[in-house]
Amino acid sequence: MNRYFFIALASLSLLVGCTEDINLKVASGANKIVIEGSIENGKKAQVMVTRNSPLTSAVDFSKILVTDAKVYVSCSGVIDTLSFGIDSSAAIPFLYLGKKIVGSPGQTYNLTVVADGQTFSSFTTIPTPVKLDSVYWKADPPHDTLGFAWGHLTDPAGLGNNYRWYAKLPTKHILLNGKDFVLNRRFVPADGATFNDKFVDGRSFEFPEDRGYDPTEASYTQTLDIKTLGYYKPTDTIYIRFCSIDDAAHTFYSTYEAELGTNGNPFASPVTILGNINGGALGVWAGFGATYDTIYPRH
Repeated sequence: MNRYFFIALASLSLLVGCTEDINLKVASGANKIVIEGSIENGKKAQVMVTRNSPLTSAVDFSKILVTDAKVYVSCSGVIDTLSFGIDSSAAIPFLYLGKKIVGSPGQTYNLTVVADGQTFSSFTTIPTPVKLDSVYWKADPPHDTLGFAWGHLTDPAGLGNNYRWYAKLPTKHILLNGKDFVLNRRFVPADGATFNDKFVDGRSFEFPEDRGYDPTEASYTQTLDIKTLGYYKPTDTIYIRFCSIDDAAHTFYSTYEAELGTNGNPFASPVTILGNINGGALGVWAGFGATYDTIYPRH
């Protein structure tokens, strides 16, 4: 036993004695345009155009926002020239908004963006929306007042259906440090909100979704309750936006979620986020076949 003790002690001494400060320099990526756009059934297109920002630098919206881009959406010979404006329900409220074309299931929409002397393009299709059979709240044992939102879905037979779940609580105003802030202003995805029917084709099944949080809210870090993080309460009113998306959008959002899941883990394999923008820009142009449901509170 003594021999093993001294070997272990000697090994530990070597580890302690051979420490060295390592300064990692993170290489800056190439300057890129970032495009995040969508069109939903019954709604007009919206497109956000920004420039990427170094990971080691604070985000400066005066530098990354592209306010002079030319943005066009076309469908069936009709061209819609989007105008730069404000939408308070968007992640970043400054974006390009459609005026003419309204999304319709089964239609294909072409996107063209001219920014920083470059032209980028993409296309997307709005799938036929698949409505959830039912939605409900269920406690997560051993909790009885904390739980998840659940959906029951009957997937149409035939591979190729892709889905994404968004939810929000009712919008409310709070007073924080003498200032008025708006909470729950937009639908946000839950963790792992994107999935397809690879293993559930043609089946009926139920699935849970946790509560997502919006990091773009000004009061985000000051309103988090660690004890209830990711949970809904039975007294919550939960608005659900359940979307059918095409293959390209599914690929983007699933790789994006995989990258979020490895954030900060030095041992995780790197994930390449696969967008569908042609011309060298990052991002996605997605068509959403959306349906809406509400889980009403229990009293």
